[in-house]
Amino acid sequence: MSTPSNPLAAYFSTLQEIFQEQARWRSEKAKEYPDDVRNQDAANIFDRLAATAEKVPPDVLAAFVELVGDEFRELEALQEMLRQVGFVSTYDTAEDFVRALIANRKAGA
Repeated sequence: MSTPSNPLAAYFSTLQEIFQEQARWRSEKAKEYPDDVRNQDAANIFDRLAATAEKVPPDVLAAFVELVGDEFRELEALQEMLRQVGFVSTYDTAEDFVRALIANRKAGA
């Protein structure tokens, strides 16, 4: 069994997939509710987050995974933050999002 050259590669991919899924879902909601621009705003933010997911510093992603575990996709705090994007919060990069999630988890959210 070979060891991957970057043990965090799967986490970068998962993070990017989560953002891409959210962007698609928000784009669909934007079509369903064209008078509410927040869904399209959220889709645009998620597109930006997906584009920057692989640029999250490895130490930041490792700290996140250490804090929340391998199955972070199901983490309620993550789901809550995803729901708020474009409505309550915005992030310039995936790193900003991950750092905010780390801060929330450390604060007990």
